[in-house]
Amino acid sequence: MNKHLWSILALVITLFASCESKQTEKPEVKKEAYQANWNSLQKHDTPQWMLDAKFGIYSHWGAQSVKLELGKKDLPDYEAIDLWKGEKFNAKEWVGLFEKAGAQFAGPVAWHVNGCLNWDSQITDWNSTKKGPKVDIYGELAKEIRKTDMKLMASFHSTTLWGAMSKSDKTYMNPEGDYSKRGNTPKVHDKNGRYTAEYLDGWLDRMKEGYELYQPDMVWVDVGFGGTVGLELKKQLVEGKLVETEREFFVDGIREEVQKDYLSSYFNAALDWGKEVEFVYKSFDIPPGVAMRDIENGNLDGLQFDPWMADINMQQHMAWPAVWFYNPKNKLKDANILVDMLADIISKNGRILLNVPPKADGSFADEVKQELYKIGDWLKLNGEAIYGTTPWTIYGEGPAYVKNAGHHGQGKKHGTEIPKYTSKDIRYTQKDGVLYAIVLDWPEDELEVKAFGFDGKLYPGEIKSISLIGSKAKLKWKQNAQSLNIEFPKDKPCEYAYVLKVERN
Repeated sequence: MNKHLWSILALVITLFASCESKQTEKPEVKKEAYQANWNSLQKHDTPQWMLDAKFGIYSHWGAQSVKLELGKKDLPDYEAIDLWKGEKFNAKEWVGLFEKAGAQFAGPVAWHVNGCLNWDSQITDWNSTKKGPKVDIYGELAKEIRKTDMKLMASFHSTTLWGAMSKSDKTYMNPEGDYSKRGNTPKVHDKNGRYTAEYLDGWLDRMKEGYELYQPDMVWVDVGFGGTVGLELKKQLVEGKLVETEREFFVDGIREEVQKDYLSSYFNAALDWGKEVEFVYKSFDIPPGVAMRDIENGNLDGLQFDPWMADINMQQHMAWPAVWFYNPKNKLKDANILVDMLADIISKNGRILLNVPPKADGSFADEVKQELYKIGDWLKLNGEAIYGTTPWTIYGEGPAYVKNAGHHGQGKKHGTEIPKYTSKDIRYTQKDGVLYAIVLDWPEDELEVKAFGFDGKLYPGEIKSISLIGSKAKLKWKQNAQSLNIEFPKDKPCEYAYVLKVERN
């Protein structure tokens, strides 16, 4: 065959291969835009990164930090903000600390209770770049977090507007105004004591600006978004059922139409960014299936079918008010408590968002850093039993249980009723066919793991090997019908929560 015919044949083969490739390529499916209704919003899925993420950190920092440091609880927030210098704030150092602690997602409390926004807002001058520390707290942290493997989150805890009402309404909202529930402040409340449409527009503008500027991977909203936590705590709303009580029934939250507007806008913005995002909310603030619910400073008792989150305060609630802001009077939960709590919560399909509060000057107390380093060291050794895991069909065994399940349960009686775990308390996770048994205290005698007996989920001979993470010792073990018995080595591989790795045939 001459050279010319070879060239033609090569061209035909190339064209045929190209056509074949195009026929076998799967067309890219563009996700349908979300509509502002609950049916459409329920199509939103929790992204895999959020299912894999088990430990996050955020920080309460603002006017309340100053009031606590000065011991002036009655000082108005707008005056405290003028005294808030934050001279030691360093976003790079904050993010470095979060990384060393082993966090997978992190970010600021972007807006808390008063009308000052912790970002460079173009809506109101009441923001942290023009007031207080004169720093774009949210923006600086976002920039540093984006340099890491962590996801960016931000939380929003307010419905109070200071400065310009909204982008379109420049009415000045006075910080000295009354923004209380069912008030009668002009522009804020209507004749029935509910938020006006104009006021809700101002709230929505601020909330949208919070994601438009920084594109957070996760947004979490506190009680102001839906207002159902109060009803739960008063026992007026029990497991989603309205119960008759002597108390007045009042839901102090954002109107549903505004909630739906915000969620659809955020989810659609994420489609434009090419990102998968998550929204986290309190209690019964929105219908199920739309996003992930959060339990405030509490825990749940029992394996949960839906993924959930607990925002846990690193401080015990000893001295009020403003317990989420740094106060040396509120002693810390140590690394031992927090690691046990993490193991317990993730075994039940949850994850922890830990509040780590800085001092008024923007630095973290040495005792705070030391406990975070200890958590990070534990996770560096044992993280395979935490990160990216899913629950097992049995979440745990042992005598300890959550005495005060639900919101605020960790703070009851100054935290004295947080479970005290022993070596009999074991929590289970799994990943890639491997089972992990997290033993919450060091066993002095032979350990009995009842869940691993061969009359249970694991058949006879199903266990291939058992090792203790961090230890080179070869473990002696025996599987019986009703339990698995294991002899632990003499030396501990870490200070607390010891992880058995069980590989299966």
